[in-house]
Amino acid sequence: MQKYRLGNQPEEYELREDYLNWILESDKEEDDLLLNFNKKKKFITLFNPKKFEKQTLYLHQVFIKDAFPMSFFAEERFANWSRFAIVSKFKKSEKFIIPLH
Repeated sequence: MQKYRLGNQPEEYELREDYLNWILESDKEEDDLLLNFNKKKKFITLFNPKKFEKQTLYLHQVFIKDAFPMSFFAEERFANWSRFAIVSKFKKSEKFIIPLH
């Protein structure tokens, strides 16, 4: 997995595809995240419609594609993704990036 530095931040994050095609559990949650990002929101719940499983992740930050370095835009697989989140499985665990489409 490739790691990316966002903007001028020193940290690098792995972009994981573990949650590709997973969706936010509810329309309300999607509205909160994508339209009015609620800074008090601490978790997101993703749902895998193919396997009927859920995963709750600690939410650190939501951002748009423009935060990535220019090299990111050359990668074809990311062409249709526009919003992302920095998340972790536990508050203190390793942070990683997932696409929110």
